[in-house]
Amino acid sequence: MNMNSLRYIAPLCAAAGALYAGDSTAALKLSDLFNNNYGTGGQGITTTITPRADGTNVMFAAFYTYNDAGEPTWVYMQDTFLENQFESTSVPIRLTAGEPGSITQEIIGTATVRFNSCNSVYFNLDMDDDSGFSDVELGDLFPGSRNFSEQCVYKEEFTGCPDFATEFGAIPRACTLTGVYNEDIVLTNDTTWVLDGLVRIGDDNANPGSITIEPGTTIIGAGQTTDYLYISPGSKIFANGTPSAPIVLTSPNDGFIEGTTPNPGDLGGLVVSGNAPSNACPEAPFNCFSEFDQTQRFGGDDPFDSSGEISYFQVRYAGIEFASNAEVNSFTMQGVGAGTKVHHLQAYRGQDDGIEFFGGNVNVKYMVVTEGGDDAVDWDLGYSGNLQYGLVVHGEGFGEDYGVEGASNPDSFDADPRATPTVANYTFLGNGNGDSGILFKDGSGGRIWNTIVDGFPTSCLEWDDGPSTQNAAGSPENPNTDVAAYMGVILNCGTPFADDGNGAYTVGDYFNSASFSGNEQVDPMLDGYMPMPGSTALGGAVQDTGNQFFDTTTYRGAFDGWNDWTVGWTHLPGGGE
Repeated sequence: MNMNSLRYIAPLCAAAGALYAGDSTAALKLSDLFNNNYGTGGQGITTTITPRADGTNVMFAAFYTYNDAGEPTWVYMQDTFLENQFESTSVPIRLTAGEPGSITQEIIGTATVRFNSCNSVYFNLDMDDDSGFSDVELGDLFPGSRNFSEQCVYKEEFTGCPDFATEFGAIPRACTLTGVYNEDIVLTNDTTWVLDGLVRIGDDNANPGSITIEPGTTIIGAGQTTDYLYISPGSKIFANGTPSAPIVLTSPNDGFIEGTTPNPGDLGGLVVSGNAPSNACPEAPFNCFSEFDQTQRFGGDDPFDSSGEISYFQVRYAGIEFASNAEVNSFTMQGVGAGTKVHHLQAYRGQDDGIEFFGGNVNVKYMVVTEGGDDAVDWDLGYSGNLQYGLVVHGEGFGEDYGVEGASNPDSFDADPRATPTVANYTFLGNGNGDSGILFKDGSGGRIWNTIVDGFPTSCLEWDDGPSTQNAAGSPENPNTDVAAYMGVILNCGTPFADDGNGAYTVGDYFNSASFSGNEQVDPMLDGYMPMPGSTALGGAVQDTGNQFFDTTTYRGAFDGWNDWTVGWTHLPGGGE
């Protein structure tokens, strides 16, 4: 079978009745970055990959060739690949011109299609005896475009597990991690990495380690709810995905095990612990301990401590509840300092909070919490970082609670440092589910700027533990804006405000203080989570000129009405399967 022409062909005849056989799900994720001409030694094939919103991809492959009689013809294959699927059985289809304007399609065999890396694809065609074509094996085909391999992150083929891991066995191209790693390890994206129980990087400050995770890497649990990744104080994580190749930590039932369905709580999540201040252990020896594991210490006196870098990182179906108020969340940040670079995180259908901060000063830009099982954003123990650009979408029946549950210290409401984070350009969508949009309690402060709170059944804003929370915030006539402030906030709930009745004034009085500007109670006019033309959210922003972390925006909420920054790196950010 002579394949001597590398020509591009558009996806003809999309409804070709392609077959799907997808049990090879691991490691590599297809995307449109695999669109290319592949060839070697005079043989070649053209691929077109079309991503779908649900994470699947439609593969179209075509080549121009000759049959055994020397007659030229087009042959193509079309198949659907699951999110982590790299191999499938397809069917080659011959295209034959008939009457003017008509094309005849004929299945002429079966084909094994395998993507090994950005630089290597494999097609093995087993032709029917009466097809007029000989069998052909097209292996080790390389991309014709030089720039292609630079853009695609899957550079290497899987060759086996490194010394620090063991073969998982249940799925191909998978390696197991377990125990404590005090060295520097790298999780490559040619492998599906399996967390077996608690996987800890480092033994506190005295014996640190580091973990580097390549973009496009997938990590799953071994099937226990106690599978999670823990970064110890003094150790570091370098997990930088890309907009087209995020890092994903997810359930083993998320397409890896046939006949299973992923659910919240299928695994733990990502826990990062650092040496930044917490009001639960403000002095040496800084013995704060994880609520879910009293042997795991965190905290210190360095607000600029660095635990590394995390970006374009999804955690799906996570959350462990060891006991009441003792949980691992999708993302858990314990005493993490502002030297840690964190942006573009998504928590999808977790059993507990999307992200919880226990003290620390870490800043986060671009956060998506989709259909979580408790609070979307939770802070405690004196957290005082900055958060800008966030989308929170409550689902129905996942145990949703608050959009923000802000606490300072449940045992000492006036402990120092008080929790006073600043939140800007968030869109909180209750969709009639959960509790209140934003709750301050236990003496917590919080500064809310240019944010939308919409559709929460209890209220948009709630303050509890009135005397302590109010004393720190000041009064409506003389607010302490370093502790609590509302600027450019849009509220749209049936009941805008709620209090526990123990304060000298109400949160509504405070919100409507003459000291604040740009606050409204109005329908933000959203189409999903994007503001529609004419929405009041497209203007009216108030600038926080005293904080260099925040970008200047003219709009309120997470989106400007044109640019959807969730596209590409998130999984169904607006909810749904």
